[in-house]
Amino acid sequence: MKRKQSEKDVNLIRAFEVFMAVSDSRHVTAAAASLGMTQSAVSQQLKKLEWALHAPLFNRTQRPIELTHSGDVLRRRALRILNEVEELRAELRHIQSSSIPILRIALLASVATTLTPGLLDVVRKDMKIPELSLSAGISTDHQIALNARNVDIAITSDPQFDVTDYDCIPIIEEPFYLVLPKSYDGPADDIVEVSKRLSLVRFGSDAPVGRRTDQHLQRCRLDLPRLMEADRASMVVAGVATGKCFAILTPTLLIDAVAEGMNLRIEPLPFAGFKRSVVAISRTGQLDDIPASIAKESGHLLRQSFERLMPDVADDIIYFV
Repeated sequence: MKRKQSEKDVNLIRAFEVFMAVSDSRHVTAAAASLGMTQSAVSQQLKKLEWALHAPLFNRTQRPIELTHSGDVLRRRALRILNEVEELRAELRHIQSSSIPILRIALLASVATTLTPGLLDVVRKDMKIPELSLSAGISTDHQIALNARNVDIAITSDPQFDVTDYDCIPIIEEPFYLVLPKSYDGPADDIVEVSKRLSLVRFGSDAPVGRRTDQHLQRCRLDLPRLMEADRASMVVAGVATGKCFAILTPTLLIDAVAEGMNLRIEPLPFAGFKRSVVAISRTGQLDDIPASIAKESGHLLRQSFERLMPDVADDIIYFV
C-alpha cells in the first residue's frame, strides 16, 4: 500500500529535474539551493523516485554521493526525456501563439491613430493572427477591460491598479510640457505670468493624467486659474487652439494635434517637471512573446512619429523597446 501511494504521488518530470540536479552536483544541499527547494524536499523527491522505479539511484555511503548503475542509466534517459519535454513545451507555446483567432488590444486614445496602421501590419503579416480588435480609452478603461478579460493587451499609462498577475513592459517615459497657442507672445518661463494671460485647460479629475497634473501642481504650490476641463486630449488641445488657454501635456497627448497641423507652441515647464510612462500590460504566462512584440512595435511607431512631427522634443523621451 505504501509503495502504491508513493508511486501515485510522484511527479516524474519534476522528479527527473531534481534527480538531474543532484547527479550534476553530487550534493543534495547544493542541488536544493540551485532548485530553490529545501534539502528535505529534494531528499523526499529522490526517495519517491526510487520507490517508483524500484531501484536505488545513489550510493549514499560515499561522499560526494555517487550514481549507482541504475542511476547512471536513468541519467542518460532522463536527459533525453527532459529535452523532449522542453521541445514539446516550446512547440506548444508556438502553436498557441500562432493559432490565436483574434488579438484584442486596448490603446490610449491619444496614440490610437498613430499606432493602429503599424499594429495591424505586424499582427496580420508577422504574427499571422487573422483578426485584430482595437479599442481606445484612458487607463481606467484599460484596468476594467483587463480585469474583465475583455482585452488581451493594453497599451496604457502609469497603471494605478494591482499588477501582480500581469506583465508590464515599459515602452517610453515622457516628460510633460507647457503647451501654448502659437499666437501667444508673452513670457513662457514664468507660469504665474502665463496664467495672467491665459487660463489652464486640463483633463478632468476622473482621468488619471488629470489627477496626476493636479497633484503635481499642488506639490509645487501652484493654484492656476482654469477655464475648461475635458476627458480627451483632442478637446484639451482644442482649448489651447482657441488662443485663450494653455495646457500641460506630454508628447503622446499632443501627437494627433501636431499631425493635424494645429498651431501650438511647446515649451519646457517653467517649474519642477514630471513624467509619465507608457507600458504594455498583459496577463502573466499567456500569449508567449506577443506582448513583447506589440510593445516593441508600439515604441518603434511612437519614436518614428515623434522624430517626424516633434523633433525638438523627441530626444527628451526615453525609449525602452
